[in-house]
Amino acid sequence: MDLILLLVFICLVIFTVTMIRLFQVYGSVPDTLVTCVFATLGGECGILGWIKTNKDKRQDRRWQREDMKREREAMEQAMQQTEEP
Repeated sequence: MDLILLLVFICLVIFTVTMIRLFQVYGSVPDTLVTCVFATLGGECGILGWIKTNKDKRQDRRWQREDMKREREAMEQAMQQTEEP
């Protein structure tokens, strides 16, 4: 994901510089192209954020289940120790 975000940033910088040069030469830029490029790269970043959020949620749930299992085992072990004497 980090590589993709870096590539998106580099592409955006190159595109912006190119559009500035184009504006300096011709006095205008292709508005539709600019809108599409920013929408596409913004959408890509949004999708990457969504994927990362889902992975984090899944990992948190896994850790929570492991913690609950450890707590249950510790409780059972404590109950067994209190019943033995």
